[in-house]
Amino acid sequence: MTRLNRLLVIGTCVLGGLLATACADDATAPAPEPDLVSISQPTPMRPIALDLPRCTPQPADLASARIGPSGGTLRAGKHLLKIPAGALKRSTIITMQAPSDSLNYVVFGPEGLTFDPANLPTLTMSYRNCSVKDKAELELEIVYTNDAMTTVLDTTEAIASDTVSHTVGARLRHFSKYVLHSRYAVAY
Repeated sequence: MTRLNRLLVIGTCVLGGLLATACADDATAPAPEPDLVSISQPTPMRPIALDLPRCTPQPADLASARIGPSGGTLRAGKHLLKIPAGALKRSTIITMQAPSDSLNYVVFGPEGLTFDPANLPTLTMSYRNCSVKDKAELELEIVYTNDAMTTVLDTTEAIASDTVSHTVGARLRHFSKYVLHSRYAVAY
């Protein structure tokens, strides 16, 4: 190799290295777009603004069962899920978790599972361990919330409220996290 060829090879390598490091420099990269969809909130949030009744924590419970087109039931703690015949097209392992918390809520899996609209499952939740009195008892409902339980994402179709057994029920269109919510304004 002639001296000129060596200088060209070395010059090309140096120029290539400079270009590579210049392109990798974060200072020249475009700024990332802000995430406008989700706002990070510290967990756990205590959703006083959502009027979620405060409850005495109960022992955590987890149940699972394979439920198919013929339907079935699942109980976690004092909460009951009834899946009617025809709600599912095929056999699926269903999980139901009732965490120990100062709020009554359940988490179902598989997350996002949907049902035949003509045969929706019903969830009956107990509020016997919650601070709910008189008029507020008639205003309880089960709602679908975000993971931090700071936002109601969807309501459910109420089916039954029993002030004697201290339960409230609703039809579920899909599986996710459902929490006991009061439509009655309560000051803590």
